Amino acid sequence: MRLKLKTELHAHTSETSPCANISARKLVEMYEAAGYDAVVITDHYSKWVMEHNNITDPLEFTEFFLNGYQHALEYSQKSSCNLKILPGAEINLLESPNDYLLYGADTEFFYNNPLLFQMSLAELYNLCHNNGILLIQAHPYRAYCTPADIHLIDGAEVYNGNPRHNSNNSKTYKWASENNMIMVSGSDFHEEEDLAKGGIITETSFISIKELVEIIKAGNYSIIEN
Repeated sequence: MRLKLKTELHAHTSETSPCANISARKLVEMYEAAGYDAVVITDHYSKWVMEHNNITDPLEFTEFFLNGYQHALEYSQKSSCNLKILPGAEINLLESPNDYLLYGADTEFFYNNPLLFQMSLAELYNLCHNNGILLIQAHPYRAYCTPADIHLIDGAEVYNGNPRHNSNNSKTYKWASENNMIMVSGSDFHEEEDLAKGGIITETSFISIKELVEIIKAGNYSIIEN
C-alpha cells in the first residue's frame, strides 16, 4: 500500500506572526485532527515584524522569529502526536512587497545569517543555493505582488488557499508552468477558517526539512487544492 502523506507548506503562528491568531499549540492540534502528517512553520520574517515588536538586536529578532516553530515543535513532542513540525520562513525583503518562502533552512541557518530581510533578492538566492535551500515566491499574482525574476527563484506557490485574498492562482500556475518552475501549494494559515486549504501529498516518508526538500526537488509529490 502506498503512503499518502499530507504536508502543509505555508502556516503562521500567533507567537511570531502579528497577523496570525492561532497559537502554535492550537495549530498542532488542528492539523493533527485534519489528518496532516507534517507542517512547515513559515512565520513572517521582515523588518515590519521586528519593528512591530520593538526589537533592535539581531539575535533577539532571530530568537523571536523562531518562537512559533519552537513552541509548535515542543508541543508536538510533549503531546506525542504524529505531526512532524519543520522550520521554514516567509521573508519580505526591503526592496519590494513580494514574499518568499524558504524551505530547507534549519535554526542554525537563521542564527548564522541574521536580518535576512536586508538582502537583495539576488543575495538571498545565492545564499539559499549555497545552503541547499529552496527559494519559492509566495502568491506572486496577489494584488500587491509582482512575479520575480525567474532566474532568482526556484519556484512559485501556484496554489494559495487563503480565503481572504485573491491570489490569482491560475495566473501563477500558468507562469510557473511556462517557465518550468517548482510548483507548491499552501494554506497560508492564519485563522481557523484557513485550516487544510493547501499543501502537498507525498508517497515517500521524511524526517527532516532537508529530506522534504529533496522530495520537492525530485517532483515526487502532488498538489492539494481545496
